[in-house]
Amino acid sequence: MSRRRVLQAAAVALSGAMLWPGLSRGADDTTFYSGPELGAQLLRNVVRIRSQDFDEHGFGLVVAVQMRHVLIATARHVVVPRAGAEPPGFDPSRRRIEVSLCAGDDSGVPYREAELETGFEAGGRDIALLRVTRPAGYAPLERALAAESTIELRQEAWLLGQEQQCGVAPRSGAMAAVNPAQQNLRIEFPGVRGGASGGPAISGYGVLGLITNADDLTFTVLSIASLEARVRAQANGAWALVDARNIPPGDPRAAEVDLAETLNQFLFNAHNLQGLLLQPNIPKPLYVTFARDYNAVMMNRYALASERHDGTLRRYWPETVFTQWQALRVHLWSIHEVFRALNAGDSKLIFDTGQAPPEVQDRMRRLEPELLQLRTRIAEFLHAIGQRAKP
Repeated sequence: MSRRRVLQAAAVALSGAMLWPGLSRGADDTTFYSGPELGAQLLRNVVRIRSQDFDEHGFGLVVAVQMRHVLIATARHVVVPRAGAEPPGFDPSRRRIEVSLCAGDDSGVPYREAELETGFEAGGRDIALLRVTRPAGYAPLERALAAESTIELRQEAWLLGQEQQCGVAPRSGAMAAVNPAQQNLRIEFPGVRGGASGGPAISGYGVLGLITNADDLTFTVLSIASLEARVRAQANGAWALVDARNIPPGDPRAAEVDLAETLNQFLFNAHNLQGLLLQPNIPKPLYVTFARDYNAVMMNRYALASERHDGTLRRYWPETVFTQWQALRVHLWSIHEVFRALNAGDSKLIFDTGQAPPEVQDRMRRLEPELLQLRTRIAEFLHAIGQRAKP
């Protein structure tokens, strides 16, 4: 059995022994999805758009929800005919814009009537803002955006919809140009036939911007920073999206951040649980909380992070750093074995009496120097991975 399987099995065993379900990843944690994995998450923020009055279609990005409405940014030409291209008999007072959420709408309503925010001033940009009735229980993924500092040439990118089909496009593209003066990006998407106007383009770090034009398989994307500034300047509460705080696995910073967060969380929660079990009186709610949080670190963080960065450490750091990591996780596992030894009988006694059995307290006292040594080794390891030469 692999170390990852052993770790997962041990975390499950600990949960069963201590009798606490309901583990979840902390809302503030960094995530480490690949670009397509992040894109699948972000489909909650994508909508399909049909302008029935002049036979145009495309996509949009949910940028905020209000009590009764969802606000959607899209390319203006998807919902308003370009000047001089209006079809015969076109009447702007009788718009028929229909919107369908790609994910997160369980109402069974295939399309909803949307209204154009006529007071929104695009400043000459090909963007528009729509308002549509909010489905019951719907909420977008607010952690969605790519920070400007992550954008670079030849970076891999993806579409989240094309030709009226929601989903991560099967072929990725690459960043071809960044034009800060024009506040747009150029991304090459070979093999993509179009039909993606108004929808988001993403990297492995989050949403890069909205697609406003496609020419010879090179897409023009209005930067998300420019879109955010325009929306925020005109409408209070019309923007809820923030940094996705996702680092794709190929970036060595994923190893730095993931291992730092994981190790610090383990140390913090192990100290909490060990210290609590040494107290003369152990309140049941506190015991449940501390053990649940410790268990969550083992199952949701360490079980995933323990081996996933081995290749990255070997590629970007000296071999001594990987050796240091191997020794550190052996030490951490030996400490975990002490907590894993807690069984259902121990937990029941603690619940019933509000005290830890003498043998449990003895194990916790012997654990103190081990935790102090682990703290030192973690600090040394994090210092070592922080010395990576930046390109």
